[in-house]
Amino acid sequence: MRWMTSSRGFTLLEVLVAFLILSLSMSVLMRIVSQSLAALDAADHHQVALQLAESKLADVLIHLDGSSEGKDEGRLDSRYDWESEIEPYQFDNQEPGTHYSVTPLLIRVSVSWGTRPAERVSLSTIRLLRETP
Repeated sequence: MRWMTSSRGFTLLEVLVAFLILSLSMSVLMRIVSQSLAALDAADHHQVALQLAESKLADVLIHLDGSSEGKDEGRLDSRYDWESEIEPYQFDNQEPGTHYSVTPLLIRVSVSWGTRPAERVSLSTIRLLRETP
């Protein structure tokens, strides 16, 4: 009787190589998923901070008057810090010492949610206030 010499299964080496390839592929895939989730979280924080900054800027503009210059700060939603700054602004073509009927004010609002510079959203605008006689 003749014995069959062909093998009908995988050798231990083939199984180990397949397992190694699978584990390397899974680690790369998990790293990609992790980075995607981190980017999604950062985008979410940025979007929320932008909406909060827009809201705070609108609030500052509503309460703006001639004596509003200076800085203010606070906390929003327990994760976001905000700062506002109002200061006189001078246009490039504005003559120093000339009296104008309006006073330009530069208004800046920043919202941050971390310590890195990338974790900050800043908005600014210029508002003209009519001087009272």
